Amino acid sequence: MKFFYYFVTYCFALFFKLFYGHKVFGKENIPKGGAIIAANHASFFDPPLIAASLVPEECYFLARSSLFKNALFSKIISNLNAYPVSGTTHDLNSFKIISTLLKEDKKVAIFPEGHRTSDGSLGEIKTGVAMLAMKTARPIIPVYLHGTYSIWPRNRKLFKFTGKTACVFGRPLYPQPNSTMTKKEQQEELTHRLNNAIIDLKNQYLKEVKEHA
Repeated sequence: MKFFYYFVTYCFALFFKLFYGHKVFGKENIPKGGAIIAANHASFFDPPLIAASLVPEECYFLARSSLFKNALFSKIISNLNAYPVSGTTHDLNSFKIISTLLKEDKKVAIFPEGHRTSDGSLGEIKTGVAMLAMKTARPIIPVYLHGTYSIWPRNRKLFKFTGKTACVFGRPLYPQPNSTMTKKEQQEELTHRLNNAIIDLKNQYLKEVKEHA
């Protein structure tokens, strides 16, 4: 069913390009092998936007288990590399699924805020992503998604056909073992680095847009 994944993903890529002039930056920063794609979360559009921005490479996602209750929809999203989970990255089952995918050298998209923003700003980054990176020895790729909040925020039932989108991939962040720090402190330090990296990507992108306006 990989044909289905690529067909849908390329359709999304065309959709975002035609309606929102979608642009992708920093793909050269993406390393080979397993990695965590850690992005800000503002809209239902975020997962397909990441998938479309990564083509031709595949990406895997976690989705609420309630979305798999309908048999037809469950089959569709399963063939789009979505896995049902009932908790966060701290949940044991979620952790096992993500760890297995990373060790199989897959790219896994995770939204470290844990939920969609209510006002467009970056929320608190949870330490679960850092814990996964440390446990699996896989890098975190910070990602800034632009435009999805204004197009389809959480308080809007339908999306708009106007706006501009972009996906900016940053340089990978690697866990740095430090014998002078506890594991919790190392997780917090890596989480802090991720938070700053996403903010920096946002600021750099907005600066570029302003300079070329």
